[in-house]
Amino acid sequence: MAGIGFELRKLFVGRGAIAKVRAYAYASIITAGTMVLAVILMLGVQLLAKAFGATDLETETLVVLMIYAMLGSLILSSLLQMLLSRFVADMLYQKSTERILPSLFGGAFVLMIPGGLIYGWFLWTASGISMLDKALNWALFMLLIMVWLQMAYITAAKDYKRILLGFIGGVLTVFLLGSLLLYLGMSPVTGMMLALFLGYGVMMVTFNGVLLTIFPAGKGSILAFIEWIGKYPDLVLIGFFAMTGAFVHLIVMWFSPLGTVVAGHFVYAPLHDSAAFFAYLVAVPTSVNFVVSVEVNFYQKYRRYFSAITTGGTLSEIGLARDNMKKVLTQEIFRLTQIQVFVMVLFTVLMRYVLESLSFTRDMIGMFQVMSVGYSAYAIGNSIMLLMLYFNDRKGALTTCMLYFFINLLGTIWTMNRDSLYYGLGMTAAGIVMYVFGLLRLFAYLRNIDYHIFCGQPVLAVSKPNLMKTLAARLNRRASSLEKSLQRYSGKGDMQA
Repeated sequence: MAGIGFELRKLFVGRGAIAKVRAYAYASIITAGTMVLAVILMLGVQLLAKAFGATDLETETLVVLMIYAMLGSLILSSLLQMLLSRFVADMLYQKSTERILPSLFGGAFVLMIPGGLIYGWFLWTASGISMLDKALNWALFMLLIMVWLQMAYITAAKDYKRILLGFIGGVLTVFLLGSLLLYLGMSPVTGMMLALFLGYGVMMVTFNGVLLTIFPAGKGSILAFIEWIGKYPDLVLIGFFAMTGAFVHLIVMWFSPLGTVVAGHFVYAPLHDSAAFFAYLVAVPTSVNFVVSVEVNFYQKYRRYFSAITTGGTLSEIGLARDNMKKVLTQEIFRLTQIQVFVMVLFTVLMRYVLESLSFTRDMIGMFQVMSVGYSAYAIGNSIMLLMLYFNDRKGALTTCMLYFFINLLGTIWTMNRDSLYYGLGMTAAGIVMYVFGLLRLFAYLRNIDYHIFCGQPVLAVSKPNLMKTLAARLNRRASSLEKSLQRYSGKGDMQA
């Protein structure tokens, strides 16, 4: 978050109302752009396919292929997103920016091999879908892994205009190319899958261009980041449970009475999924406000407190900085809560009329309203979990995420075969528990912040050997040796020339 925070502070401080609106727009693009884009594409692709005469079966096949590729790649990439964010932050602090971009490609490599094999087998064994559509869906899945990982790096970007152009270019490619292909008579499923692949490809290429303007091409092994897996294995679990917890109720409901078999083992629950995707949008304001409030307001107090400690501040100066930090943090958390509650009420009331125009049934609107409450609680709870990571309370963050995941999972299993009145209550209960537990944990940690900072650390820094560290060191040595060999070979070639 630090990269975007530095730039946002420049936009907010001493600027007019229009500049602040622009700053919020940039924050929205960086933090929530990909998920909002996914929802827009999910709806737009269906409407476009139907406009060109797609049958109900073709439309359903297209929808499930999109859902499986997007959710599958999101859940898989979540294993490394949090860890890579920490790696990038550490490399920025150490001024070792040449190690950042190789880790992006290394992370994609680590995920794509097992992910590609598993998802490929899943597609291969599915019946009722053409081989071309399977191949395009597999390619989209692999491409999305890279796009989701890029978002862990793009927060350090400063070229907001090019990022925005990347999003716009991707959307225009999907709809314009999709329209052209369908107009030329291509199958709706094949045409739209190809358009989606090329649209996200435009975004990936644009984001890579942005990252290459910020970070050097890099050197060393692309797998050097695996040392951080040995240092912070809990970050892998935090990322996984935080992301999977937000969508596990969707997967469970696929096997409920609402579930529909589309082709082979591709199943989904269209009534529940549609309500959930619209309800997820209620979390966007908190995601944006969290970045803005934390980076613009809280971070200054946070940094002042730790600067007072590391630069030899007096005990009274440290105490004053600590109290100011805790005061601002409390204010920002409750401000986030107030804004989210207001947005939730307004969103559920106004969206009812929009959903009715989209032919949502009464039960679907009820599920949407219940899940809007759940996603609102999740949005604030997830923000609190991220604040725990600011103070390196990884144990608290992991406990918070695991509570959300398992309550959502078990609660949805309990409600899945009951009356539709209960649908969404499992994830709503999970979101409320996540918010309450996270708040109590964070405030308890802050009450003893001096103990955690001064007494919770080892007296002497001890480097513990582990397999990942040893393997990373070996890979780095081999990469350095290869780079030297290539340099010598290049030097000889220049002399001969």
